[in-house]
Amino acid sequence: MARIVPSMADEAKRELGPVRCGALVGVVLAGGEGRRMGAGIAKPLRKLGGKPMVAHVVERLRPQVMDLVIVANEPDPVYRKLAPVVADPPDIQREARKEGRRLGPLAGILAGMEWAQKHHPHAGWILTAPADVPFLPLDLTVRLCGHMHVPEPDVLAVKGEHALAIWSVRLAPDLRRAILEEGQRRVEGFARAHNYAELVWPGRTEAFVNINTPEDLAAAETRLLRRSKR
Repeated sequence: MARIVPSMADEAKRELGPVRCGALVGVVLAGGEGRRMGAGIAKPLRKLGGKPMVAHVVERLRPQVMDLVIVANEPDPVYRKLAPVVADPPDIQREARKEGRRLGPLAGILAGMEWAQKHHPHAGWILTAPADVPFLPLDLTVRLCGHMHVPEPDVLAVKGEHALAIWSVRLAPDLRRAILEEGQRRVEGFARAHNYAELVWPGRTEAFVNINTPEDLAAAETRLLRRSKR
């Protein structure tokens, strides 16, 4: 496993503006059940700063990629106002019904790969991001792409954030097989079975904080309020 350490950059510089990087398709994973958030509205649709949490992810990621899709098995009209929406592939959904549970982020990653292959056949990579990480860095793609050294890995993830990664779409057949035939459900397990590398993000940052509970959401509201007063 390669361990990639970028040069240091402070938070202020990262907030100057988004940087787009090559033929990269963004995939926002909005399929999580969000049980820790409590009953009611789906977690990605919970309001943060007056708009759905997923909208923050889309707005920060969209300028950094050539196109973007949201993966959601229960597509609320709110999603469709933000970006094209795709569900998990039908055979994956059948397997989920058979198991009586959702199959996790790997299913959404496969859906994103296949959407990219269909709509952007010349784009060889997708960048996945969960819908509950509303403070994504605006230089996320340029840092990741800037460290796709030759030979390129199949997967380059932010260290500690395995669903926040660049994936080669050539992995789609292997991923389908891993889900349906091998019973693989862990993102890290699949990623590490291939040519895998990690990007060690510089310094301490709250950019990758997941919003999982009502308390997390309240803290995020406070953070947005502090930013608005700067």
